[in-house]
Amino acid sequence: MQNFTLHTHNNELRFDGYADAKTMISSAIDKGFKTIGVTNHVIVNKVLDFDRNIEPMFFNNFKDATECYKRHINILQNLKQEYNIDIKIGFECDFFSSLDWRNNFEKMIKELDVDYLIGSNHFLKSIDETFLCNIYHLKKIPNRPDEETIHQYTINHYKNIIECIKSGYFTFIAHLDYCTIFNLGVDERYDEYKHEIIETLIKTRTPIELNTSGYDRIDQPHPSPWMLETLAKSNLVPILISDDAHDPTRIGKYFDKAESLLTKLNYTNRFTLDMLKTKF
Repeated sequence: MQNFTLHTHNNELRFDGYADAKTMISSAIDKGFKTIGVTNHVIVNKVLDFDRNIEPMFFNNFKDATECYKRHINILQNLKQEYNIDIKIGFECDFFSSLDWRNNFEKMIKELDVDYLIGSNHFLKSIDETFLCNIYHLKKIPNRPDEETIHQYTINHYKNIIECIKSGYFTFIAHLDYCTIFNLGVDERYDEYKHEIIETLIKTRTPIELNTSGYDRIDQPHPSPWMLETLAKSNLVPILISDDAHDPTRIGKYFDKAESLLTKLNYTNRFTLDMLKTKF
């Protein structure tokens, strides 16, 4: 079984975990992991006022975000001296496609001492990104868009994942069909975009995660088994198992179930720790 976990969160500073990094690291040691990666969220965009009022981890400028992320890295660097486990430092980064965002993101990442970056997308968005809403917050937004607009924004969500992959910024891509836990993007209208995601992954050979958090939410992982089966047939996209743990009880949860699924699908192209890298 995979003996590392590379997608975990904690609650220091402004982040959305439910335990501090020490507790998360100790849990990984107790469960026999040799390596733990701590990957709190990078979510920065000037159009995030609504989300920022709900969650303090959202930033609307890169200066404040960079200062916070540097403090977070310093906490983890100090913990490396305390624990007999390989601690990797990363971030789970929400990708936005505008040139202004990309320029600022590239400048910021060059200032951060990290081992790897995870690409992700938690947002519904308009094409021009004048509307952004974290999917988790959609039920709280005043004047929720009508269903046809939500449909278009969901298409944009999937298209953004494609651009995220093409950017080449990220070591691997997280929970490809995250929006399905909110019953978004689940019917056949969206299959063409999911196939394009698969084709882009194969073309770029960008690694992905099998995210086990979906087992508790919708009784299947992210991405869905049919997407995994399609990717397995190509054998060109490396895959790792991720728990996306926000509390210590989730470290390594359902890894055995995920291993069984990958074996059943004959998904043999597995991500290894020597694939960790950053572009910057």
